[in-house]
Amino acid sequence: MRIKDPLAMSVAVAAEKGRNYLEGRDPAMAARVLDMLADGNSFKEIRKETGLDWETVSRLKARHSMVLEERRKQLAQDALDVAEGLRLLQKEKMRMLAEDPEQLARTNIRDLAIPWGIANDKFMAAMGENKVTIEHKTAAPSLEDAMKAIEEARAKLKASSVEVITKDVTP
Repeated sequence: MRIKDPLAMSVAVAAEKGRNYLEGRDPAMAARVLDMLADGNSFKEIRKETGLDWETVSRLKARHSMVLEERRKQLAQDALDVAEGLRLLQKEKMRMLAEDPEQLARTNIRDLAIPWGIANDKFMAAMGENKVTIEHKTAAPSLEDAMKAIEEARAKLKASSVEVITKDVTP
């Protein structure tokens, strides 16, 4: 029997080494979990779909770390190929739009501005130029400001109050 898929081959090799491994008991499940790990699924997602516990999944991941890394690289390359293909198609569509004034006139400016903004942002990020740091600051008053506000409140309260004089009436 000849196995072409590296994940399946890794499962088969591990199944021969240890019959108590998941690979020996349920090779299809082991291959499915490895595929999910390569796709970046979380442990929670894997547990929900397969019912396997964390220890089983983590041991499986450890036994197949090299083949998982290769699979991730392959998936990343596939995504890059798709992105490049779509980029080329987008450029062709832009050329066609630029050559057709009627179609260009019917195109909403948002349909041009939003993709431009995304593409420009991705370009700047790729060039290492687009580093945005968001700093949240609260406008907390200083101690002096708080004391001044308290004094103003006391003065306002005193100004609006009526002074009461009590008289001691003793028979």
